[in-house]
Amino acid sequence: MRRQELKTLGLLNKCENKLAVRAGLGEIREAEFSRVVVIGDERARVRMMAELVMNGFEGGHAPLVMDLKGRYAGLIDYIPSMKIYKVGKHPTFNPLKEAFPGYSKEFALIFKEIYELSRDECIYLEKVLENAYRDGDCCPTLEGIFERLLRMEAEAQPKEGYKIECLKNVLSELEVGPLAPIFRGNERELFAPMILDLGNLTLKERVMMMVASLARIRECRATFVVIDGLDWSIISGSIWLKSIVRDMIEDLSYRGISVYIGSDDLIHAPIRSTAYVFCGPIWYDEVRWIRGLADGLDLEHFRYLEEGTGLVVTWKRAPFYLRFRSPEFRVVGDDEIEAHMKTLGEEVSYFDSAQGKSEGMLERLFRDRASLFYAKEFLRLVGEGRVPVEAVSSQRNATLRNVVRILKRYFLVVEHIDGTGTKWYRLTNVGEKALREVEGEEA
Repeated sequence: MRRQELKTLGLLNKCENKLAVRAGLGEIREAEFSRVVVIGDERARVRMMAELVMNGFEGGHAPLVMDLKGRYAGLIDYIPSMKIYKVGKHPTFNPLKEAFPGYSKEFALIFKEIYELSRDECIYLEKVLENAYRDGDCCPTLEGIFERLLRMEAEAQPKEGYKIECLKNVLSELEVGPLAPIFRGNERELFAPMILDLGNLTLKERVMMMVASLARIRECRATFVVIDGLDWSIISGSIWLKSIVRDMIEDLSYRGISVYIGSDDLIHAPIRSTAYVFCGPIWYDEVRWIRGLADGLDLEHFRYLEEGTGLVVTWKRAPFYLRFRSPEFRVVGDDEIEAHMKTLGEEVSYFDSAQGKSEGMLERLFRDRASLFYAKEFLRLVGEGRVPVEAVSSQRNATLRNVVRILKRYFLVVEHIDGTGTKWYRLTNVGEKALREVEGEEA
């Protein structure tokens, strides 16, 4: 598909507000666009950022696009060598894989902020990753992490053992989500130009994969990065996470890798950028902010920009209009993505195929039929609130007792005491997910 030429947008050569500078992307120095935040509604912003990607590719750069809402697949019409990986459907990379020295501490802090771990749980996560890397396991699976945590728990005091159990409970959530196959070792090497489509993930999973991807820019040989579609409020609300993301982005900039970030508004933009590009309606608080940088300019009349026009604000010169092509995008289905990848010599396997979407959580924990049957029935009964702890402890059935012990170890069930002092079993969030898995299979 041919790209459309730059349009004549009807902007006056002598503007009343003195914004007489009009530029195309080719007229802007690369240093000015080393860290860019594109602000505006999604439709206008995606088209602006797509133009930035195409312009960078034509300039000889290899883009990595982190597409958090699945909006950029249409770029394959303009960049035929662009690869697309749908995280959660295609094998990508394991976030637990060591990316650089000291990664165990960095990842533990990231995971702590996203999944709200306690300080001690964060320390145990850092320690278990550090032990794995030291033993030569640079790409540990989640199962391997659980085994190491069990060994740590066996040597710990009861109070510390409870903290390890809480960490296992949080990590267990990753066993049943779309990222589960990746944590089982189904990973591959990825190289730019490419799109990482994170649209199938939950918000927390998107943030985790985005930050883990930033740590692997050197591995994938990308020379500029685009991030769009994330609710940045989850990052701006955490001082630690915001600091980590900001440091990673600034480090990329120092290494000569440009970073373009899309944001719905100025308030939640995660970094101080070298340039801000406003597309579509400009809100009054943003107008006031721009006026503070460009004192004396009447900015009211350009709050609604024409299609294909952006307003660029930098720290070094007056604001100016930016003309850009507005590429037309279409919906690209999974079959077309698979065919496109095959033309590039990339075989795409799907986790939801017979090979990829393997057994559920209970199938992974219980290999024999008897134990699996007891586990399913026990979770159903606990879900109905009908299993007292004493009833299980008095059972002579060794298989059932072993099943309950494993369910407790992996934090699918816990004990709780009601108002009468009776102990009952209760499902955790992970146990509820496992039960929904079972009910979904039998529906």
